[in-house]
Amino acid sequence: MLNATLATTLILLCAAAWFVFTARQVVIQIVPEPDRISIDGGIATPKIGAYYLMRPGKYTLQAARLCFQPLNKRFVVGTEKNQELNFSMTKQPGQLSLQAHQSDESMVKLERARVFIDGKEVGQTPVAALEVTPGRRTVEIRAENYLNYQTEIEVEGCEIVQQFDFSLVPAWSDITIDSIPRGATVLIDGKSAGSTPLKLELLAGDHELELKTDRFKPWRTRLVVEANHPQVLEPVRLQPADGTVTVRTNPSGANVMLSNTFAGQTPIKLTLSANTTHSILLSKAGYEKVDRKVIVNSAESKTLAVKLKPKLGLIHLAVEPADAEIVVDGKPMGKVPRQLRMVAVEHRLEITKKGYQPYRTRITPRPGFAQEIKVALTRLETVKKTTANIISAKNGYELTLIQPRSFTMGSSRREQGRRSNETLRNIKLQRTFYMGVREVTNREFRQFLATHNSGSFKGQSLNRDQHSVVQVTWQQAVRFCNWLSIKESLPPAYISKGGRLIAADPVGTGYRLPTEAEWEYCARFTKNGAALKYPWGNKFPPTGKAGNFADISAKDLLTSYLHTYNDGYPVSAPPAKFKANGPGLYDMGGNVAEWCHDYYSIYSYNAKKEYTDPMGTKEGKHHVVRGSSWKQAGISELRLSFRDYSSTMRPDLGFRICRYLRPR
Repeated sequence: MLNATLATTLILLCAAAWFVFTARQVVIQIVPEPDRISIDGGIATPKIGAYYLMRPGKYTLQAARLCFQPLNKRFVVGTEKNQELNFSMTKQPGQLSLQAHQSDESMVKLERARVFIDGKEVGQTPVAALEVTPGRRTVEIRAENYLNYQTEIEVEGCEIVQQFDFSLVPAWSDITIDSIPRGATVLIDGKSAGSTPLKLELLAGDHELELKTDRFKPWRTRLVVEANHPQVLEPVRLQPADGTVTVRTNPSGANVMLSNTFAGQTPIKLTLSANTTHSILLSKAGYEKVDRKVIVNSAESKTLAVKLKPKLGLIHLAVEPADAEIVVDGKPMGKVPRQLRMVAVEHRLEITKKGYQPYRTRITPRPGFAQEIKVALTRLETVKKTTANIISAKNGYELTLIQPRSFTMGSSRREQGRRSNETLRNIKLQRTFYMGVREVTNREFRQFLATHNSGSFKGQSLNRDQHSVVQVTWQQAVRFCNWLSIKESLPPAYISKGGRLIAADPVGTGYRLPTEAEWEYCARFTKNGAALKYPWGNKFPPTGKAGNFADISAKDLLTSYLHTYNDGYPVSAPPAKFKANGPGLYDMGGNVAEWCHDYYSIYSYNAKKEYTDPMGTKEGKHHVVRGSSWKQAGISELRLSFRDYSSTMRPDLGFRICRYLRPR
């Protein structure tokens, strides 16, 4: 028996020694420290101080602590002598009960508000028994038409039930709207919301508010709504809707002035404020003015029909032969009557008879002042037989007959001194015309405009009677032409448009400015049709007494002048003081620059295109000026293809006149 006990003891000792020598020291750390712990697996797991003796192998750790979820972990002990294992326990979740209400109405509970915890949607209000991991959590509540609400809460855990009732601020405000009169339709951002008086909820932000009702003008405003800030708007007093008046006159085309403001011409539809007296003034050239007072009701439509009373002028007609016929404004009127009573606007008259040269003119009757037209038509055979080479206007101004032909106008690219705006054009002048032999003088122009003053240049007078008139605008020059035409009962070459004179279309036989093509033809061609580069010849500078240029006589006035030429006139010279050119014209180069009939334009060169009697009547900014001035001395300024353009007076700018021999 004793031997058996000793043997058992020895075996146990050997087994213990073997365990001690083969076990590993394992430190197990659990956070937080559990109330109870157990380890399953292996032969034994004795704890000595801070560590356990455990043989290598698989184990199961179980731990428990109040308010924490039980810990149940499997782990493996390795062959290392010293090992450390770390575990943590999870606190039991808390239970949340969440609901929301309107901030100013605690009894108004919000259902289906979306609940977010730490950014993750977890449900909709009301929320009950929601398990949430303990700790600090961010809660956000989102509800339609309310401002988002966000806060932080501390979840206690341990299955403790916590209740929260969140207060959400409305994202709208109550807006009270009324109008005078009531019953107006309220539109918010273009959508109908009801009729005044009206109280409605509007979300915060900018809104377009509009009130509309029959027979009143719509009322609009920009409404700024702040969340949870109710507004009671002042009642809107709606204005009566505008009325309309359709104004018609007989004849139509009358100017309409509405309260001293031009509104257009009849027929016209006017929009007028209701219940107010409006003044409508009607005027048309040749007719008496009409002033009407008009009142329209709200949304009313009226028609104002007015028959204009013409202002008539008397025109006496003395025409030979007596059986000639007359056309007024393009309308045949039969045989010429002894008198015509016509509306006081400009009319076109044409008196014709077969075998006679027609007579054309324009005349404006003057109420209270009778006018007379005396015409003796000339037989065509007589016209052909008595065509004179030189004629004189009523004021004594002489013109010479020019029978032109086709020619090439302008300068080629190869020509020295050519300007970039000078191009070649093929011109066909087929209408015989008279060209003024010289420039118009101050004396002649002052017969038309007594107050004209040509001024001076650097102390040298330009205003003597015998000198060429200068400081003349294009409008003044063509008015002078019309003045001469009327003296001879010729159809004026210029007509009024918009308060200014423009070229008639077609141009008749009245006095006018020469076209650019006519001017260049007269300047560059001899009587026999030979072409020249300059009026005096083909060489530069000029010699002898070729014309009035910037020369030695003007050296004290100008910085640039011809050093080898002296014409004896420091500024402009009286016309016709120098030798005439081939066609018998004076000062086509030199003296003063001259206005032309044309508007300025640049033409592209086309060798195949021919321009027939070009008038250059397309309106532009300026008119062409041809000829060189006594102020200029460079070669390019003396070349006959030179053209300038200006619409203002210059101290060197005058003109000569011309006219067609026969109508087209």
